Amino acid sequence: MLLKDYKKYIYYLKSSGICVVSAGGCWILYQLHQISEKVRSSVATNVLQLENIHVQYIYVDDPRLKEIFMFREKEDLNSYVKEKPQNLTNIIMKWWKSLNRSLAYRLLYMARNGSKKERDKAVYSLSNLKHLKDWHYRGLAQMLDARTAVSLARMPNTDLRFFLPPPYFHENHKLFDLIERAHKILLKLDNLCHSCHPCLKQFINRKFKDFHREGLIFDHDLVSVGLAVPPAITWDQEFLQNCVQAIHHHSSLEQHSKDVADVGGLAVLMNIQNKFKDNFNMKILLAKILSNLSLHSDYLDDIFRSGWIGILAAWSRDEDIRLSAPAARALANLDLDDNKGEIYSQRIYPLHPLHRNRTQRKMDVIFIHGLLGGVFVTWRQRDSQFLSAEIVDPCPEEFDSFSEMIDEYPQEFVKDLAEDLKMREWKRIGHDFEVVLHDCPVNVNYQACGPYTCRGDDKCMESKENRCKTQCWPKDWLSKDVPSVRVIGINYDTNLSTWTPLCPIEGMRSTIKERSDEFIRKLVLAGVGKRPVVWICHSMGGLLAKKMLVEEWKNGDKNNICKMSKGIIFFSTPHQGSSVAALTQATEMLVWPSIEVKELREQSPKLLKLHANFLKMLDNFPMDIVSFSETKSTLVTALRLKFKFVNPKSADPGVGEFFEIPQDHFSICKPANRQSFLYQKVLNIIKRNIENSPQKSKSVKEYFSISNKVS
Repeated sequence: MLLKDYKKYIYYLKSSGICVVSAGGCWILYQLHQISEKVRSSVATNVLQLENIHVQYIYVDDPRLKEIFMFREKEDLNSYVKEKPQNLTNIIMKWWKSLNRSLAYRLLYMARNGSKKERDKAVYSLSNLKHLKDWHYRGLAQMLDARTAVSLARMPNTDLRFFLPPPYFHENHKLFDLIERAHKILLKLDNLCHSCHPCLKQFINRKFKDFHREGLIFDHDLVSVGLAVPPAITWDQEFLQNCVQAIHHHSSLEQHSKDVADVGGLAVLMNIQNKFKDNFNMKILLAKILSNLSLHSDYLDDIFRSGWIGILAAWSRDEDIRLSAPAARALANLDLDDNKGEIYSQRIYPLHPLHRNRTQRKMDVIFIHGLLGGVFVTWRQRDSQFLSAEIVDPCPEEFDSFSEMIDEYPQEFVKDLAEDLKMREWKRIGHDFEVVLHDCPVNVNYQACGPYTCRGDDKCMESKENRCKTQCWPKDWLSKDVPSVRVIGINYDTNLSTWTPLCPIEGMRSTIKERSDEFIRKLVLAGVGKRPVVWICHSMGGLLAKKMLVEEWKNGDKNNICKMSKGIIFFSTPHQGSSVAALTQATEMLVWPSIEVKELREQSPKLLKLHANFLKMLDNFPMDIVSFSETKSTLVTALRLKFKFVNPKSADPGVGEFFEIPQDHFSICKPANRQSFLYQKVLNIIKRNIENSPQKSKSVKEYFSISNKVS
């Protein structure tokens, strides 16, 4: 009996406990719910969702929210903003964008930590990613290291948002403050080189004589309060550009090319760039300074931290070759994963390719300008205003009547439509015709051969190419016709008279022998001699090329320059000198000609000896020789006189093909368009030697087997 009562009590106790626990739990959940509602009504608890709130709050790209500030009531806003329909297209796009984001971070990790082959693939894939948000680019930019940043900067399709803005880019410095900082940099450069650069010392003493060294105050600040007279030199933007020019001139000396970074000049130059973003000449000077500094790859981190990589990437895509070439040279020198130890020194400019590409380089084409020329001046396209702009006009009457029928349409529309119809008709009948090339020679030797004509349906006949005038035809035309070549331009300064102020240090290397020794050393650093070479030279540039080849031949061709040289193209090169350089003794005392002019005298013993050695070198290393000679006199605007700089007898080397072209000395190296005989002959020589190169003779199977071994 007692046992039954005990079990009954235990049962009641358990039941009561369960009821109490259940009721208590429900009460606790109810209280938590009430507390949560009160907190949610007073505090936005979703602030803890940092990533989602960051995207939705800062980067709103939904077009439905473009009028969000027009609504004041919450109901109006909710009624206006509707959810996107969750159809299959939206789901796929959302999944694709999420995959791109995840892939971007994985590729960045591989680009930073993978092997060289993996890094190259990752950088290529990363530069081609699309559908990333702006904040994704900024996040990836903060994770970049210097090496990966340079690799991305050299990809032609990389989004510039991969690169963070320069430090303190929002600061707006005053002009006088920038001049003061530039003055400090110049003083530090002078102290660092122990005043061994006379030009730098002279510039500081002459331009900053009004500068108070003790208080570091400009006289301009005292002029404003009437305590000083205005200085003789105006402190303006042009004066600051002269200061940057002095810094560039100092950095052009090989032994002092890294001094700018050692004295903290990268930050000052960045401040100047931020202040004068629209000054094109200033940007060219800054790009050249950085390209000189890029010879020292150990300064890559300093250049990266100061924000220059992204700016160089933007400059390397500029249409003007004067800016894109030095910027591309700087990035190429800093890109240790791709340059294969090939360094572009001062005066050596890569013209193609300016960026990374996967095309195998089969040949080097080297351009050397002549007296008073330049890599960005000599190789321009000639003005074609005297040439007919139309290729063919099959039925002009029909087009005139057609134009009258649609007078109500804009004139530009009529012109474009007529041009399209002409080109369509030309493509239809173009294969039945050949067009005589511009600049056809008026006289040739027995070894000369074409091409003198071009097929009507050839690519070079497209009218779009004719309308786009180029500043550098080696860069723009050869890159399209033979993309597998590397185009290099050599740049150097020359003078006609020693009356012109010269840098004492630079003036010591002005003879043909001294310049050839300098250039052959720099070309070897750039990797010339590893693949076939074609030289293209204008005027005195041909003498430099001959001197380089002769000196290499005498030294046993240890760099394989002569062996790999397959052709030389001379544009009015004075092999026997020029009659313009022949001056009387009285005139010579008055003009005081430079060393370059003296070496170009007609029948100069040095030139005759050089040419004799050149012909002997050709016996051991035969190559294609093509020579063009001018037939027209050149108008010298300063003297208002016409001169024939190089006569046909001096321009004929006595070997190879020889053509007399109806052009003057300055325009003979500037083809009018891609249908010019001057350009088509150059293209013919390059293509012929590429096809005959040993690399071309390998079968496709052998090529892929070698590629797999290298990989």
